[in-house]
Amino acid sequence: MGRGTSNGSVRRLGLFLLLTLPYGCGEAFGVPAQEDAKRAENEPISRSVAVTTTPASVGSMPAVSPVAVPPSPPPKSPYAYADTDPSDDLVPGPPDPRADCAGDLKAAGIRYHAATLAVHTEGKKSKITCGAPEVVLYMGSPEKISYSSPPLLTCTMALALARFETVIEEEAVKDFGKRVKKIDHLGTYSCREMANYPGWVSEHSYANAIDLAVFTLEDGRVISVLKDFQKTTTEPTTKNALFLRTISHRAYDEDLFSNVLTEYFDSLHKSHFHLDMSRYRTDGTRPE
Repeated sequence: MGRGTSNGSVRRLGLFLLLTLPYGCGEAFGVPAQEDAKRAENEPISRSVAVTTTPASVGSMPAVSPVAVPPSPPPKSPYAYADTDPSDDLVPGPPDPRADCAGDLKAAGIRYHAATLAVHTEGKKSKITCGAPEVVLYMGSPEKISYSSPPLLTCTMALALARFETVIEEEAVKDFGKRVKKIDHLGTYSCREMANYPGWVSEHSYANAIDLAVFTLEDGRVISVLKDFQKTTTEPTTKNALFLRTISHRAYDEDLFSNVLTEYFDSLHKSHFHLDMSRYRTDGTRPE
């Protein structure tokens, strides 16, 4: 994965759907893309071809035409928690419970407290569904990063966040020779519509999202999304900016989260990275 360059991913998100659909899936401040456009964007330019031929000089057997063989998809990472199924992109509502949430959290070494967040509706004019059938209070992973407050998250978000901590530590050690010891976040659960799109439900309404603002290293170095992120089309000019760009790219490219939004997406994300596990996908980590 390159640092600071686009990998060709585009946000699967369109204003057309916003104007034509009656409701939307929850994402921090975005909307899902059209299915036809997504398929067209992902259509492979070429296919590998397996050719079996029989020389014309052998008997009277004609030569066999080339047979197109679709390329095999790459193996899915065990940490690919993002929803990559296109068939449910336009299904709004809280995420389904995991088959074995407790077992998955235990296998990942995640410390947590069981929690509840009843599914309910709110709002006087436009009723929106909030809450989730399965949430936990995230207390930490084997990476031992502390948070400004324990995040309340869906089970899958907790698993993805724990894996993201490993990514964060890998890049911190690579860039600074130090580990991250603390992350300040701006919240997880908030029953509300999207800030820019009234009528569309935010993934925060299901505790299915988190906003990360500041990373503090063990030597006291502070890396702030607001102060250090560089919204440029060129390589970052500081170590802090390089670190932030790299971890945001990896969060999306490695399918850890469905949506990863930065200032490249819009100015509302100038102060933080929004990560969520919606049923559709948006790459908000690169220039248009």
